[in-house]
Amino acid sequence: MNVQNVQSVPAHIDEFLKGNNEKLEEIYDEGIKVFGDGFLSFKCKKSENKMDVLFLNEEQILANFPVETWENLKTSRNNKKIFLIEDFDINSMFIVYI
Repeated sequence: MNVQNVQSVPAHIDEFLKGNNEKLEEIYDEGIKVFGDGFLSFKCKKSENKMDVLFLNEEQILANFPVETWENLKTSRNNKKIFLIEDFDINSMFIVYI
């Protein structure tokens, strides 16, 4: 996988995040309250007008990512929320710190 740093996400993702900010914050905060740590996972298919959102707790994250990757994400977030967004139409993944 090719990793690149970008300053923004595609417009359709940005619009979704801005238009649903309050609800996304609610889902994230509830996940943190119940599970202690984790991030929001987004599965995007613009071609189907579909965005699935799920809070992944640490156990679920470690089932899908190496421990080192998760530790690096936690270190780099600087007390921000982590949104991991997979866009299947453009075959890309974005890590957004909010």
